[in-house]
Amino acid sequence: MLPDIALHRPASLAAAVAGLDWDHVGYAGGTELVPALRLGVRRPTALIDLKRLPELSGIEEAVDGDTETLSIGALTTHRQAAASPAVRRLAPMLADVVAHVGNVRVRTTGTLGGNLAFAEPRSDLATVCIALGAGVDVAGPRGHRHVSVDDLIVGPYESSLEPDELIVRLVVPTPHDPGARYWKLQTMERPTLGVAIVPGEEGVTVVVGAAAERPVRVVVPSGADAETALDAFCAGVELISDMTGSADYKRAVLRHHLAGELLGRRAA
Repeated sequence: MLPDIALHRPASLAAAVAGLDWDHVGYAGGTELVPALRLGVRRPTALIDLKRLPELSGIEEAVDGDTETLSIGALTTHRQAAASPAVRRLAPMLADVVAHVGNVRVRTTGTLGGNLAFAEPRSDLATVCIALGAGVDVAGPRGHRHVSVDDLIVGPYESSLEPDELIVRLVVPTPHDPGARYWKLQTMERPTLGVAIVPGEEGVTVVVGAAAERPVRVVVPSGADAETALDAFCAGVELISDMTGSADYKRAVLRHHLAGELLGRRAA
């Protein structure tokens, strides 16, 4: 049974922000919050309903000089993002990933902003956003700020958001290299290992998620140094043993997959 909790429905973003604190928590899809309430991990006295705030909705393309970005409202569900022509055209890897997150219920009700704000350690979305160099626009009583998703995710279920701040939009730089891709090993409801790969001028950006306390990012150089760098990364990355497999098992799977992706062969 869920505890008795008050519900507030602010009419504006300013009013929503003014009402937020540790005991008054923002609420949209609830796919992460409701389980936390049932487990007693969070015990707020009130929920701030964000679902009616237009500032948190919509998917827009923006151009600033030579920079093109995709701006996605925090209330956008995984299903809406996957079906968006703009997301599919400008960030196809992101569109493909959100189309396969969780299950139908999660994709239909869960929001991108809520997923990132909750800092779920097995989040496909966070791993991909870090690989794409995405950030979030954050609103709070001290004003607005922009923070990269890499800096947003501090640890398991821990973000750099203050209790009185909320994510307004996800901002994704575009366009992306057509070679960007995401792979995951999944035997249970959440992935055991997720790997995002984005080619770039300085090498290949690799972000490993689901198997560590937070997504881990590295740039593997192209050419003769690639295998040495790959070996060093796989040997040194701190992975977690859990019910889905040991750290050594995940490390072996990671090395095998990246050898095929980056070196053009499979490790023995």
